[in-house]
Amino acid sequence: MTRHLLASVLASVSLTSLSACDDSPPGSTTTEPRPVANDDNVPFPSAESGQGAAPADADGATTPQPAPTCAPDTSMPLGNSYTALTCLPQLDAIGYWQSAREWATYDDVPVTVAVLDLSFLTDHPDIAGAVDMTWNFMQADCTAFDLGKGACRKVAPPVPRPPPPPTSGEESMMLIHGTMIAGIIAGRGVPGQGVVGVNPSAKLDLFVRDMNTDNLSALRFAIDRHVDIISMSWPLGAQVGNKDVPEFKALLEAATEQGTVIVMAAGNSRIDVDRQPVYPTRYSSIPGVIAVGSLDANGDLFTQFSNYGPSYVDLGAPGTAASAGGDFQRGRYSVQVGTSYSGPMVAGATSRVIQYMKRKNATCTAADIERLVVEGSRSSPKLTPFFKDGRQLDMTSLLTHLKTSIP
Repeated sequence: MTRHLLASVLASVSLTSLSACDDSPPGSTTTEPRPVANDDNVPFPSAESGQGAAPADADGATTPQPAPTCAPDTSMPLGNSYTALTCLPQLDAIGYWQSAREWATYDDVPVTVAVLDLSFLTDHPDIAGAVDMTWNFMQADCTAFDLGKGACRKVAPPVPRPPPPPTSGEESMMLIHGTMIAGIIAGRGVPGQGVVGVNPSAKLDLFVRDMNTDNLSALRFAIDRHVDIISMSWPLGAQVGNKDVPEFKALLEAATEQGTVIVMAAGNSRIDVDRQPVYPTRYSSIPGVIAVGSLDANGDLFTQFSNYGPSYVDLGAPGTAASAGGDFQRGRYSVQVGTSYSGPMVAGATSRVIQYMKRKNATCTAADIERLVVEGSRSSPKLTPFFKDGRQLDMTSLLTHLKTSIP
């Protein structure tokens, strides 16, 4: 795989309305096929397996059901690791369960999300089956990938096994962060026991980012892979994200031009990005780049730590998440807060939109996909000072919007 950016760009038409996406005749080829096949589809779990799945009527239609209540669990405070999960607040907060059975009918459509982060536990049983490829850009010549010290070109995936325990609190946090993001996007666990991602059928490319070079190598490699989505949850420069990197912006533009959607966390410094530049959040002005702010655990109120600004932050998603991420000595799961976990929820939702469009044989630009995701989200007047049109992620309203826009 070469490190330079592939020159070929998918043919597409800039559109001004959602309904104008090019619906090609059934069976026609409208885009370059992705190099990843989705071979291990996960059937949607039954209601007996934990969370409440909507039952089907006799004719196969799904009857909308109220979302299960996810009561706060005082035995799972923030920042600790646990051996099992009893509550996934982020799924209830984004209207996941009402439409999950219908979304699962698109599981056989291949979609790949590249995650750029510090470290991943690729052996975690809830994400191992989703991992298609890994690569480490922090240190090229080594053997162990799990704690951010090595590189693997290909993960089979591996048989789950306990990794070595982290040697410091810093390494433990590095481990938690990337693994949690992967689980939020594509966790394949059993409801009530493991992580269920926003899209359990998505494939993951996991890349340890190259922090000392503004992450250009990792980003370029992900673009060369022609993945459907790239998910990023970190700032450029200091923690507030005060470094404008023109080459980074140029890569984002190249990615969206070829059809890859970028989803990024807005940041945790409570900055009005409309007034004070924060990077890479400001790059959401590029069509096809989505910046995500944070809501509370109920997906209701704007959080006190999230960056905001309706000109640059496209929508909000819950900033409290329970996901894979604890080490095997203390546990396998963790509960954390931050826009780092809001972003991947939208990345998972975006992957569902792409599956829908592929099934419809509709050719849309990255900008069209962004518009579908944002306009398909729920609008709340109390959020208009913070996010574009007060948008917040809701999987049920998103599906309804898709079916209306691209029937």
